[in-house]
Amino acid sequence: MKKLLEQIVEVLTVVLPFLKKGNTKEEKEFSDLIKSQYGFLVDQLEKVFKDYFELSTCVKEMHTEIFSLKEQLSKALALQCTAKDCAARN
Repeated sequence: MKKLLEQIVEVLTVVLPFLKKGNTKEEKEFSDLIKSQYGFLVDQLEKVFKDYFELSTCVKEMHTEIFSLKEQLSKALALQCTAKDCAARN
């Protein structure tokens, strides 16, 4: 997010002196360039958010699976222990 803000400030420092010239054709071209760059940055930000939420969902699923496997392993170990003095035996 900080990098995005730095890029916006950088663009503004380039834009402000340019706008003082008053050349309409150049202003339109530059404006179109800025719009396309802004659109590109928004698309990249949307991709980052999409990837983040997909990854978050995968991590949640993995945690659920790990806890399930841990519980299954605990049950299996308890059943496997047949010695009378086994601490894992129920």
